[in-house]
Amino acid sequence: MEYRRVGNFLVIRLDEGERIVERVEEVCSREGITSGIIHSVAGALKECALIFRRGCQQEFREHLEVVGNGNVSEVDGRPKVHLHIAGGNDSRTVSGHLIEGVVTVFCEVVLQALQGFEMRRAVDESLVSQRVLNPYVLKP
Repeated sequence: MEYRRVGNFLVIRLDEGERIVERVEEVCSREGITSGIIHSVAGALKECALIFRRGCQQEFREHLEVVGNGNVSEVDGRPKVHLHIAGGNDSRTVSGHLIEGVVTVFCEVVLQALQGFEMRRAVDESLVSQRVLNPYVLKP
């Protein structure tokens, strides 16, 4: 992984075998970012786990060319990435909330840190009781 920060913008290049969510959260932690916008994700994954709807999660172990966007918020004082992607190959197209994805070849992420604005998330117990797999709601 390599990244560069200019003002409030970061460009991150993730390499073969790196985990997108984990590495972006790591960069945000290192840079002190707990509120931000992920403007774009572009690259390829060799495996990933996606949430499609309430209670429905699926893992993929195949090459997917992906694009996406999302945000960074704070949960318990740490950055939390909320990222949605669409991806495809010669046999299928999928989209959903990315739990985690492992890069193949490379993946590029463009992120903007928000200053003077806090985005926090908290567990919503009503979503837990509904078996929502990602029950963190934004508290803007």
